[in-house]
This record gives sequence, structure tokens and C-alpha cells, in this order.
Amino acid sequence: MKWGALEQGFTLIELMVTVAIIGIISAIAIPSYQGYIADSYLNQAAVDVKVCAMDLERYYGNGFTYDYLTEGDPIPCDQASPTSGTAQYTLSVVSLSESTYTIQARLASGAACAGNCIDLNHLGVQTIE
Repeated sequence: MKWGALEQGFTLIELMVTVAIIGIISAIAIPSYQGYIADSYLNQAAVDVKVCAMDLERYYGNGFTYDYLTEGDPIPCDQASPTSGTAQYTLSVVSLSESTYTIQARLASGAACAGNCIDLNHLGVQTIE
């Protein structure tokens, strides 16, 4: 080895510092990203519940009743949200009469709501449980 010759490459310490920095950034970024994805699915479920409510309102405008069951027509709402891909929410009309309805969106996994479930009634009142 000659004095003054430059060594090229990385030391083990430099590599370990780089790996540690990437690990810290990943530990922060991955949960944030998963939170954004969960919020996106919740917002899509809210939209799907409102689309279902619009279908019920359209039906009410034709016959002055929300009650599909007395007419023999199927309830028009999609049963899953999002409608394409893996379903994250299950939509259902839990209360249906001639003058009222309540639509719910629940997690398809069956997990507890904890701020991730939606209810919408005939008055347009939306609650997130």
C-alpha cells in the first residue's frame, strides 16, 4: 500500500448509520401511509352511503315510499365499498319503512368501529361511530 493512495468504498459504520436512518424514516412513514389509506376507504364508504340514499330518495319520488320490500323491488344499494377491488366496508339498509330509512357502513373485517363506521338516515343526518 502506498501512502497517499485513496481508499474507495464505505466502512461498516457508514453502512449501519444509513440502515438506521432508513429504518427510522420507515417507522414513521409506513403508519402514516396506512392512516391515509384508511381515511380514503372511510371517505369512499361515506360517498357510497350517500349514493344509496340518493337511490332511495329517487325511489321515494316515484311512489312516495322508501319501502322497496312492499313493492317487491330489490334494494338498489351496492353491498360492498369500494365497489371494485377488495371490499373494506359492508353497506346495509338496517331500517326501512314507508317514510324512514337508515343506512349503515360497517368494516368488512368485523372489527370494532372506533370512529370508522357510518350511519345515514332519511333526514340526511350522517354520524361516524
